[in-house]
Amino acid sequence: MRPEAFECVDVTSGFDAFPLRSQQGVPRSPGFLHLGLLSSLAALVVLPQIGLAGYALASSEIRQMIAGQPLVAFQLAAALAFWIGIFAWPLNGLINRLTCRRAVEITRDQVSVTDTRANGCSTWSEPLAAYRGVAHHIRSSLAGTRHELVLVHSDARRSVLLTTADQITDADIGRMTRLLRLPQVPASEMYATAKRISEVVNTVFPRPLVA
Repeated sequence: MRPEAFECVDVTSGFDAFPLRSQQGVPRSPGFLHLGLLSSLAALVVLPQIGLAGYALASSEIRQMIAGQPLVAFQLAAALAFWIGIFAWPLNGLINRLTCRRAVEITRDQVSVTDTRANGCSTWSEPLAAYRGVAHHIRSSLAGTRHELVLVHSDARRSVLLTTADQITDADIGRMTRLLRLPQVPASEMYATAKRISEVVNTVFPRPLVA
């Protein structure tokens, strides 16, 4: 998951010495509320259709009628699959988001990350020297403004959220960059990979000039 997916960062070590350790996740209360609302809506829409499908399969007369009109059977099955899919996809994403937890450990030489989800866990690591620097990113949403310190990698999937706060000062940034021995980089560096891909695509497939 990308670092912006994690809204809560519990730093279990200080910022003055290695190793740096943190536990990251998302607030569960709003998430469970969204999950409950979406599940209720899915039940109201999908369960009656499943009930009708079960009734149709249990009735010999309806089965014979459908057997004589396979196109109708296909349309009914496609409609049921569509409604199941339209709710299953966001429900799966919401469950994964709620159950995902990230443990980060940074030593003098390496960044190690363990992501735990409902379907298991995965671990990866990168040399600390492979990171471009530390970015001070300000994220705005309906909930307000959040300041973040992000350890930026050229591959956005390997960027790591260091901490979040209502306010991050220049002294906080300086302390982190000195400890990690990495420069401060602009927040735009977090999206540099996507920008480079876009530039390559535009070079290979240039847009036609409009007269």
